[in-house]
Amino acid sequence: QMANHAAIAAAFGGVFPPGITGMNDRCTILVSNLNPDRIDEDKLFNLFSLYGNIVRIKLLRNKPDHALVQMSDGFQAELAVHFLKGATLFGKRMDVNFSRYPNITPGADAHEYLNSNLNRFNRNAAKNYRYCCSPTKMIHLSTLPQDITEEDIFNHLEEHGTILSTKIFETNGKKQALVLFETEEQATEALVCKNATSLEGSIIRISFSQSQPL
Repeated sequence: QMANHAAIAAAFGGVFPPGITGMNDRCTILVSNLNPDRIDEDKLFNLFSLYGNIVRIKLLRNKPDHALVQMSDGFQAELAVHFLKGATLFGKRMDVNFSRYPNITPGADAHEYLNSNLNRFNRNAAKNYRYCCSPTKMIHLSTLPQDITEEDIFNHLEEHGTILSTKIFETNGKKQALVLFETEEQATEALVCKNATSLEGSIIRISFSQSQPL
């Protein structure tokens, strides 16, 4: 944890974001006030995996608007609680807190993500920490096909809200895009629904962007 701590501090330029202590050791998060008609484990994975690797996720059958999310360490859990507290998803303002349970017991009702190749922090961890932020109106798309068009992106995402602008660019020969929505909630919905989906044959990655509006 201490080596991890140093790497994380370095990723943030030597200081943690305001409100982050780096001292939390609780790995499991309780998420409540979810929209039970629209949420599922994979959508929660797409959102919480922005802040660290996910071990497993469990929707609580006796409380359909509650879920448990187990992160790989306490620092990642602290980032998720800090940046997602009060975020709105599917018309509901989520409550995000540390759980009194140290972990989620493996079982038929828990989804396993420990070995998922969609976990973002197995490589480029420092870069991923640097990109951690609360939901924004703008999302960043990567691993796009080389011949992608703005129309392709618009058609893939437009069901989630009002798209104000899109911009395709290239970094190190790889196509990426920024998409600006009207609200943070619309951008969050697009991210949770469309991260790791196929667009013109490529599995795309989506994260929030702190770039200035296009």
